[in-house]
Amino acid sequence: MDAQWCATPGAAAKYGRAMAIASYQDRITRRLIILALLLLVATLLAALANQYWVFELFTHFTPLVAVAAFLCALMLGLMGAWRWTLFALALALWNGLAPAQMLLGSPPSGSQGAVPRQFTVFHLNVGLHHEQPSRITTYLQRRAKAIDVVVLLEVTSDFEAALDDLRELFPYQIRHLEDSPFGIALASRQPLDFGAVAFIPSELYPHVEATIKLPGRATPLALYALHAPPPLSGEFAQARNAKLQYIARLAAAQAAATPVVVGDFNMTPWSPYFTRFARDSGLSDARAPHRLDHTWPVTFNNAHIGLAIDHSFAHPSLRLVKRVIGPDLGSDHMPVTVTFEY
Repeated sequence: MDAQWCATPGAAAKYGRAMAIASYQDRITRRLIILALLLLVATLLAALANQYWVFELFTHFTPLVAVAAFLCALMLGLMGAWRWTLFALALALWNGLAPAQMLLGSPPSGSQGAVPRQFTVFHLNVGLHHEQPSRITTYLQRRAKAIDVVVLLEVTSDFEAALDDLRELFPYQIRHLEDSPFGIALASRQPLDFGAVAFIPSELYPHVEATIKLPGRATPLALYALHAPPPLSGEFAQARNAKLQYIARLAAAQAAATPVVVGDFNMTPWSPYFTRFARDSGLSDARAPHRLDHTWPVTFNNAHIGLAIDHSFAHPSLRLVKRVIGPDLGSDHMPVTVTFEY
């Protein structure tokens, strides 16, 4: 009797601890299931991106949803909830397909000439309230020999002097400076055969059209620079899509001039409108293979956490040599520098 009485408190304590652990695991499992269901909702809304502008916003977080679903599946597996593990894993695979294709892809092959020449474009959304334009000009002056064309977005009248400072190194300039998010400027080291600021299809959102004479190239290269409106409302989203559709048609019509399109698209590669632009323009996304670079917002002096909304597209005959993101030049966007062989 004494031995049995002594063992009872210990067994009760063990049983109590086991019940507490089971209850704790149940609470974690329930929270993970809720997370998996929320990720499912985000995935379904992203699939409806073509139906309503708000739903398209969910597409921009596709890689993050894939990572979250994979971690959720891992935790559910540790909790022994196997059905929900498979459910979360399916979500991870569905959302991870497009990023995986990009990571495993290869750059445009282009044509291989006997002695290929290079063409480099630097483009940056400087931010509407940039306080140190000289920080950007100093960077560009130091690297002027390696850059052919500079495109700056959201340039206000505060950048007038900065562009003047660049004129000696980049003498061929097109400027539309305004105290709004849609000021734009192009500065080229190479002569321009044509250059203009166009207000089509909307007079509120300009873009630059230029044809550039490159050494060793018989026909000028067509360059389009744009800052598409941000999709903050249905009207803005429609204006963004209309601008990109118009540029896509221009690029397709100028295929003989091997067009290049750069700028702030205000959309990520996971948007169906991004895919539509690539299809309609006939251009290739000039993105370094095996990387998912982000350009906005700048966090901790880098863009490792954020969204890829600043893009470069080029005719398939132009071979991508390299694409560099950064450095931080005081904007909420990272600059993008792309080099092609022609």
